[in-house]
Amino acid sequence: MALPRLVLLLNHIVSSEPQAVARLQPHAGRSLEIGWRAAAGVDAPALLSRLIPAAEGWLPPAVRLLITPAGLFELQEQPDQPAGLVLTVSLPDPFTLARKAIRGERPDVSIEGDAALAEAASWLMNHLRWDVQDDVARWMGTVPAEMLRTLGESVRQGLARWRPGAPR
Repeated sequence: MALPRLVLLLNHIVSSEPQAVARLQPHAGRSLEIGWRAAAGVDAPALLSRLIPAAEGWLPPAVRLLITPAGLFELQEQPDQPAGLVLTVSLPDPFTLARKAIRGERPDVSIEGDAALAEAASWLMNHLRWDVQDDVARWMGTVPAEMLRTLGESVRQGLARWRPGAPR
């Protein structure tokens, strides 16, 4: 149920950057698949294992996205052809994932498939960012958006200082 909403959010982010749309349009009709794998030595999270005794399949299922002529994405429920590009995201343990998120790093991603589509996907991963402050400013105004940005930055800095081994 959340997946269509995530695709809408992805399209919102892509459509806010005309260069991203322009990079995707030549690939209209092609699809890409986003899959997941546990990083080496990472089993199902302990909490999940306690809640669900058979938690071998704790990774989310792969997602197939079709590139539309508008340069956006559409969820492809019943794929009839192999994906032109396969992105596999390596999911480390939750603490490492949180630490990377706080630092603004993304998880490791392996890319297999068409070279031109891979170049476009790589550009999207490296250059697209959701401008939350701009979206909040459209809804609530610039002052609340700036207050939320300041609060978010303070939380990020506090979490960065709190991590074990961080200089005080």
